[in-house]
Order: sequence, then C-alpha cells, then structure tokens
Amino acid sequence: MYYDPEIILRYEAIEERVVRFITNHSGVEYMKGSEQVVEGGVFAWAKLKSADTSIQTQLRLDYVEIVELARESIEHAESRHLIDFDRSSEAVLNYIRQDSILWIPSLEAAAEAVTTELALQKYLLTQT
Repeated sequence: MYYDPEIILRYEAIEERVVRFITNHSGVEYMKGSEQVVEGGVFAWAKLKSADTSIQTQLRLDYVEIVELARESIEHAESRHLIDFDRSSEAVLNYIRQDSILWIPSLEAAAEAVTTELALQKYLLTQT
C-alpha cells in the first residue's frame, strides 16, 4: 500500500465542501441559442457573488493539495491509471473553477458528477 489512509479522510471532507459549494453557492444559466447546436442545449455557470469567490479559491487550493498527495502515491506505485486519475482530477477542478460549459441542467446533477469523479479518484488511490 503506497497511499496514506488519511488522504481518504481528506477526500471525504473535500467532497462535502465541493458539493455544498456547488449546491449552495453556485448557479447555472441556459446558453441561449445552444439548442441549435446541441440537442437540449448547454448551460454555463452563473457569475459568483464576491463572497463566494473566496470560498471557491480556498476550496480549489485545498483540493489541489489533496490531489497532489494522491497523485504522488499513484505515481510512486507506478499505476497504469495515472492518466485516468489526472483526467478525473481535472474534471473536478473544472467544477470548482466553474470555467467550462455544462451538459447537465442542474446544480444537483453537477454535484452528483463531482461525487462520482471523487469516488473514482479514491478508488484509484486505494488500488496502489
């Protein structure tokens, strides 16, 4: 075992914070005219209130710290899933940074997607 079990506890804590940030401090807006390009259209993140941007910044910093520890363990174990881990980590960062369009219409669906990605990361970490 290459990973520190403490990292799993940190993942669980950050998951709660990310879900709370998305569901309580974020918003989505329909991108007008997008249904002409993609069936059902796409959504964009609504602009955060200034108080919420500080929450976002701290959340991003804390998440990156956890990911760096987890990635180090996965790398040390020479896991063949490093690329999968990196892709998943970047997906979660996109949700935290709110810098990409969404294919899903609700905050609850976005929170569920983050939960799935974090579960994948924990699983890949425990395989080291």
